Amino acid sequence: MNSDREPRFGFQDRRNQSPHQKTLDGTGPFRKWISGCFGVFLFLFFVLWYAILGFIFEEASNGRDAVNWPTTSGQVVETKVTSHTSTSSSGSSRSRTRSSTTSYRPWVLYRYSVDGLELENHTVQTMTSYETRSEAMLVTDEYPVGSTVSVYYKPTDPDTSVLVPGISDETHMILNIFTYVPAILFVIIVMFWAIKKAKSSL
Repeated sequence: MNSDREPRFGFQDRRNQSPHQKTLDGTGPFRKWISGCFGVFLFLFFVLWYAILGFIFEEASNGRDAVNWPTTSGQVVETKVTSHTSTSSSGSSRSRTRSSTTSYRPWVLYRYSVDGLELENHTVQTMTSYETRSEAMLVTDEYPVGSTVSVYYKPTDPDTSVLVPGISDETHMILNIFTYVPAILFVIIVMFWAIKKAKSSL
């Protein structure tokens, strides 16, 4: 029998492979597993991004449409300023630094009635917050307790209402960030994956 014949069924003799080739063959399943996990992560990330984006666009759409909503008179019951602090971290695991950002929102509770139904809400303007408490207090000062206000309410959902229709310039910026930045990142990742796939097939 000729021992120099090629192995049957297309299998290669691993005894004649270089150590580098053996390492590549051994890491093949692991690399496929990593690639699969990365694909699942991307899928979940963009599903979550799409859900958040849908909520943001719905809120922004309400703010824009509020200009054409019907109005009714309401009365201010309570005012205050609420705050929200978000924390982010950067750097390596050994020298990780944390930073926090606090935003402030005017909270104005007002009562109004639509078709005999008594309603309450506290939204002054859709998706509007401020960097300092004093800026938010300037807004609440415009609505003293007991004062009468014009309430813009959504015809199909009177519980949804605002005192100031439209959206701010900051909201426009947030919409642009949530819309275009992830989309650009997605295109870059797909292009990188396609180039890598093309190189590996050569």
